[in-house]
Amino acid sequence: MKRLFNLLPMKTWLIGLFVVLLLLALLGWRAGCKAADEAKEEASLAQTTGKQLDKVADQTADIRQDQQEKQREVDEIEGSDQRLPDGYGSALERVRRGG
Repeated sequence: MKRLFNLLPMKTWLIGLFVVLLLLALLGWRAGCKAADEAKEEASLAQTTGKQLDKVADQTADIRQDQQEKQREVDEIEGSDQRLPDGYGSALERVRRGG
């Protein structure tokens, strides 16, 4: 090992060590920047998702009210609570599709 260090002058070893440390520092800095960019992107996505969820929450009451009104209309139809005979559903679907 001593021979290896004697092949090059001490100044060359120190410069080499400095270059390696500088490269490690640059790699660490870049990794930190990448992590910060990913965090910004994730925060932006979370904010957009939150806005969409708020919009849906605002519309939920209206959607439920519409569903209740439609259910009341169906309940008012005579016989709507009775089960269809077996096989009737496929025939009804065929008529609905026009075939």
